[in-house]
Amino acid sequence: MDSLIISNLQQRPTRTLISVSGVALGVILVILNTGLVRGILNDRIRRERGLGAEIQFTRKGSSVLSPSSIMSLDVRYGDRIRQIEGVKLVSPVGRYVQSGQSGLGFEQVDGIDFEGYAAISGLRILEGRVFQHDDEVIIDELKARQGKLGIGSRIQVFGKSLTVTGIYGPESGARIKMNLAALQRYLAAENKCTFLMIKVADPGRQEEVQQRINTELPQNIVLLTRDISTGFSRAIPGIDGFVKAVVALSIIVSLLVILLAMYTTITERTREIGILKSLGASKSYIVTTIEREAVTISLIGVVVGTVLALAAGWLIERFTTLQLEFHWTWILRAALIGIAAGAVGALYPALRAANQDPVKALSYE
Repeated sequence: MDSLIISNLQQRPTRTLISVSGVALGVILVILNTGLVRGILNDRIRRERGLGAEIQFTRKGSSVLSPSSIMSLDVRYGDRIRQIEGVKLVSPVGRYVQSGQSGLGFEQVDGIDFEGYAAISGLRILEGRVFQHDDEVIIDELKARQGKLGIGSRIQVFGKSLTVTGIYGPESGARIKMNLAALQRYLAAENKCTFLMIKVADPGRQEEVQQRINTELPQNIVLLTRDISTGFSRAIPGIDGFVKAVVALSIIVSLLVILLAMYTTITERTREIGILKSLGASKSYIVTTIEREAVTISLIGVVVGTVLALAAGWLIERFTTLQLEFHWTWILRAALIGIAAGAVGALYPALRAANQDPVKALSYE
C-alpha cells in the first residue's frame, strides 16, 4: 500500500505540491500568529515590568497601550502621592504613539525625567549621552541594532527628524525616549503625562501602599506592576478572539485544499479504482488507501509549514523590533490541526470512491 501511495504522489507532482502548500499555509498561520501574539504581549509586559516601579498610577479610561497621543494625567498628582506613607520615589512618564517603519506599523515614544526615571528603573547610558535639547532622543540597544542606528543618527518623531544622542540599557518601556518637557511642548500638553511610576519603600508592603493611594486619590487606576499582564489583556480585549479566528481559518484552508485535491484525484483515477474493485479490493481498503495518502500529504505539509514558520519568525526578529515566542504546545496543535484537516477533507472523496460501481468505473473515459 505504501508503494501505491508514494507512486500516486509522484505521478501527480503539481497536485501534491498544491495540497502540501495548503496544509503548510494553515500550519504557518497558527504558529506564526500565535508566536507573534505571545511575543508582542510578553515583550511589552517584560519591558513595562522593567521600569522597576511596583505601582503604576494613571487616569481611568487611559491605557499605556492606547494609540491615542493625548496625555491626560496631571504630573502634579506626583506631589500628592509622594506624601503618602510608604512611597519612596515617583516619576512621571508621557507616552506618544506614532506610525513606525517596522513591526506592527506603530511605535511608542516615552517622555521621561531622566534622573527620576533612572533612579527607579536602573536605566543607564551605555553609549553617548543623555538628551539635552528638544530635538534629541535616546534609544535602547535592540532599536539601535535592528535599525542600524548609532550616535548622531536621525529618526522621525512627530514628523520631525530628531537626533540620537545615546543608547541605553536595560530595556524598559518604549524603545525611544526623550525629555518629558520636550514631549509636553510638542503635544501642547503642559504639566501632563500618561502615567506615574511609583517606587515603594518596602516592596513587601506594596498592596498597603496601593490601598492608601486608592483611598487618597479615588476614581483612578492604581495598578501593581506584577499585575500588568491583566491590564494588557483588558487593553486588548479581542486578542483571544483573534487567535481563535486564526486557528479556525487555518483549519478551513487546510480542509478545503485537501478536499478539493482529493476529490479531483478521485475523478482522475476513476478507472484505476474500478480495476482495484474488480480485483477484489474492499471498500475499507480503498478508503484507507486514500486517507493514508491524504495524511501523508498533511504530514509533509506540517513539516514544511513548521520549518517555514520558524524561518519566517527568525527573519521577523532579525529585521524588525518585533519579538516572537514559539511554544511547543502551539506547534503541536498546529501539527494536529493540519493532519486532522487533511484526514477529514479526504473523507468524502474516499467514501465516494469506495462506493463507485466497478463496471461503470471500468468504462469511465
